Amino acid sequence: MALTAYLCFSTGDALIKLAAARYPIEQIALLLSGFALLPVILLARGAGGWAALRPKSPKLVLARGLLTAACALCAWHAFALLPLADAYALLFLAPILVTAFSALFLGEQVGWRRWSAAAVGFVGVILMVRPDFATIGVGHLLALAAAIFGGGAITVLKRIGKSETSAAILLVLFLSIGAVAAPGAVLGWRPIDLEGLWPVALAGLLQGSGQAALVLSTREAPASVVAPFQYSQMLWAVVFGLLVFGDRPTPMLFVGMALVVASGLYILWRERLRRGTVTLGTARGEVPARAAR
Repeated sequence: MALTAYLCFSTGDALIKLAAARYPIEQIALLLSGFALLPVILLARGAGGWAALRPKSPKLVLARGLLTAACALCAWHAFALLPLADAYALLFLAPILVTAFSALFLGEQVGWRRWSAAAVGFVGVILMVRPDFATIGVGHLLALAAAIFGGGAITVLKRIGKSETSAAILLVLFLSIGAVAAPGAVLGWRPIDLEGLWPVALAGLLQGSGQAALVLSTREAPASVVAPFQYSQMLWAVVFGLLVFGDRPTPMLFVGMALVVASGLYILWRERLRRGTVTLGTARGEVPARAAR
């Protein structure tokens, strides 16, 4: 289920990149959020009915939704400008940034082991986006902004994950994406035909289905077992980039990817030892570490 979830996310991202060649990202995001809500509603029906959609801490859930919406829009703009693998390299900073954010905003004690692992992850990202910084552009800055917003979203989720259902968190997430994207979508709207609509609709259904699959996976296995599968997205980014967009990965990309994955896995392991729970996701669609009930 976890592998299916992350394949859904990566396929949806590839479809968004394809659609971005014809339509503004805000228009894509508005339409996508509507289609993504369909699997979330089905998830709610099996997780307590409509009551499962009502957040218990509306302000925190809304804050998390807006942070994730900002993350998603920055990430999707980055996809339009960068190879998927390069954008993912920076997006996977989000779980590493949570180490710093948890210490700053949640008052958590972060030991030298996790700080060291975070530093290794930063080195990996630098290697993936070129050590000389000669090719850094707007796309890289947008992906970095997405990682920062995503790290903030995960940090908020660590506060509310134990009290909120996944259905409520995801409902507010996709409504927030639609609300944030709506002004830009209206101003830059382009007529869309069936040929242009189906990739966006499919991307939305895949994003929502991925969220549902991730929730279901945590019902069958501990989140600490499920979480490492998020790094399968790195491989899908390379595959889609090569087969669909003609992007050729460099050896340095794989070296940096190995460092980022190793860093993230070590941080997850330390989180499991210290807290017994971890947070799933890479910032654009996390679910609480426990199953939604």
